[in-house]
Amino acid sequence: MRQSSSTGFSGSIRVRRVHFEAWAFAAFLALPTGCLETSSAVIALQSDVSPVTPFARRALDSGAQPTARALPNPPGPNADQALPSFFSDEYWRALADLDLVASRIIARGEPEVAFTEAVASLAAGDYEQAENAFLAMSTQTTDLTVAGASQAMLATTLMQQHKWEALRDLLVTLPILSVDQPIVLELALWGKAFAGVDPQVITFPREPAVLRLEVSALGTPSIRVRINGKEYEFWLDTGSTLTVLSSSVAADAGIEALGGEPLRIGTFTGSAPVRPAVLKRMEIGPIVITNTPAMIMDASLMRVRGSSAAGVPWAGLSIDGIIGWDIIQHIAISMDFASGTIVLQQPQNLGIRGTSAQNLVWVGKPFVQVRTTLGDTVQFALDTGAQSTFVNDAVVKKVRAPTSIPGGARVFGIAATGGQLVRLVPRLRLEVGGRSLLMRDLIVFSRPPSGLVESDGILGSNIGRFGTVTIDATNGVFSVGG
Repeated sequence: MRQSSSTGFSGSIRVRRVHFEAWAFAAFLALPTGCLETSSAVIALQSDVSPVTPFARRALDSGAQPTARALPNPPGPNADQALPSFFSDEYWRALADLDLVASRIIARGEPEVAFTEAVASLAAGDYEQAENAFLAMSTQTTDLTVAGASQAMLATTLMQQHKWEALRDLLVTLPILSVDQPIVLELALWGKAFAGVDPQVITFPREPAVLRLEVSALGTPSIRVRINGKEYEFWLDTGSTLTVLSSSVAADAGIEALGGEPLRIGTFTGSAPVRPAVLKRMEIGPIVITNTPAMIMDASLMRVRGSSAAGVPWAGLSIDGIIGWDIIQHIAISMDFASGTIVLQQPQNLGIRGTSAQNLVWVGKPFVQVRTTLGDTVQFALDTGAQSTFVNDAVVKKVRAPTSIPGGARVFGIAATGGQLVRLVPRLRLEVGGRSLLMRDLIVFSRPPSGLVESDGILGSNIGRFGTVTIDATNGVFSVGG
């Protein structure tokens, strides 16, 4: 799949480019960062820091009042004559920062308020309500900017729920308002590929499963899985949308690709072709997963090339497969990197989603709330497939953190032969999951628009050096240590 370079709407009306123009995040596979030729370390201390939401503060200081929630009326017979509302950059900026309080206050019309409520439902894990709201917003013509964003978010939400038939049929269900909106079209191809497959089912044992946690030369967590009676080593990658397996593993395990058009997925360093497939049965210890949608990637691309000094062979580190977010989100996971054990169990709904206890949300990708040294709350994408933690250059400038360019420091990724030179933040304190972490050698990246919520950073697997990493998407909880 490819990202679009522009966004517009049918007829003579054109609107300025907005954050959702490149919303292929659900369709793109964020594969591991790979090898960084520099050392990293994490030191944890306790700290109490209060969150600050700058957009909410600015809006409240100006005396603005929240707009009452109301859904727009269905389009009437003169819908073709409807004009889009003026684009509100501050509103979309607040959503990009996942500042829902501010976006409710800044919203200048009913469609923007309703869209914020839909995003809030999505963040709280109420996918059904979010889906219905995005569908309503997709067909209104009062605000075409909101309509286009809602179409992209509706398609993304359907993919998250594995509602393949509904995703495939979106082109019939929705009036496509955009002349070059690629997201619905591209995601519909995934719906078409997996339409008709049986629903994914995960069967848990009565007791938590305690398994061996392996750590690759890149520091990424991995576990043994069994497919059709054969064992393989799969990485646990929260940054991957779906499960992936190499073509050699697929051939060895007797997994055949589904028919239809070839698809492309985005990697950290580019894109790669894949073929859709279904794993009829995959076992992770005593946990049995049936009918798992997956992607088959050529084995020559399922490797990370890097520096032998970092423990990566000259020919690259080969990867059997990757367990993606579509499975991880249904399992309560605790990874103890120090002891080399991982505990997997069926999560219990604690009823804390949508409350202040929730710090992990899914809005196109999993995000964790992180606090900076200045007390600001920012959003870091959770990517256990990344060796190191990244930070956005805007955050670096904001906290005035010094940076350096060590000789030869490069970052590598899957399906790439070369590494990219990077800047590093030698040390920066961040509060993650209730712990204050003194992070060292953070990679600095520029933040391009990449979805509804823009990533201020990436939490990589190196945070596991502190201790136990807990991921419980059912309750929206992420923690480090303890």
